[in-house]
Amino acid sequence: MIYAANWKMNGDKDFVNSILSQIKDNILPNLSDGSSLILCPPTIYLSDVTDRCKNTSIQSGAQDCSAHENGAFTGEVSAQMISGTGAHWVILGHSERRQYHAENNLLLTDKLRTAHNAGLKVIFCVGEMHQHYIEGTTREILKDQLSVLNDASLANLNYIIAYEPVWAIGTGLVPALEEIDLIHQFIKTLLKDTANPPKERTVLYGGSVNPDNAKDIKSLASVDGVLVGGASLSSDKFKQICI
Repeated sequence: MIYAANWKMNGDKDFVNSILSQIKDNILPNLSDGSSLILCPPTIYLSDVTDRCKNTSIQSGAQDCSAHENGAFTGEVSAQMISGTGAHWVILGHSERRQYHAENNLLLTDKLRTAHNAGLKVIFCVGEMHQHYIEGTTREILKDQLSVLNDASLANLNYIIAYEPVWAIGTGLVPALEEIDLIHQFIKTLLKDTANPPKERTVLYGGSVNPDNAKDIKSLASVDGVLVGGASLSSDKFKQICI
């Protein structure tokens, strides 16, 4: 089971130091065999998190990377820079990036390519808006979002998928367990048939994961882990999700 924490644009250095200590002391020693932790702090703290997680099984990741390898792109952070911190992962395609920064398939293909070229593993996020859910077009949306993985330049890309229904993120709303199970199975079928299938068809669930629903979600055979947002900012809540 994979537990990935996306801290988004939250916290300061004191917060990072505090929650890292609590995760290392109270969560890591109690994880079940075969489980893993991925922490994705704001980029400015990525080096600190990576350094403090050395000699542990905790891996670190960035929340995004540039589509460019280098150049005059003020404010951008390249995949190579992320890799240079010692981090292993990068989140790409998160709904907040798609929504607020108009990230489309073309741009995400470039980001996936730069991440791959830098040796990073990718948590690639997909998910439908509430309108799509109501209209019953979730599968069509997911198929389109995952189509970027067919690009020939992404051969051997090391990635896993995070399914995050956009309407569930931060709202407290969660699809029915049966819906989560069916969608995860659907995604795994698509991955099997993609031009660049992953080594393992790993699919995480994200979207208002909390201590009250995590156990039921994790019990689904199709769910390989969870991508946790707000609840990962509390070491107590995150512990209840992970343990």
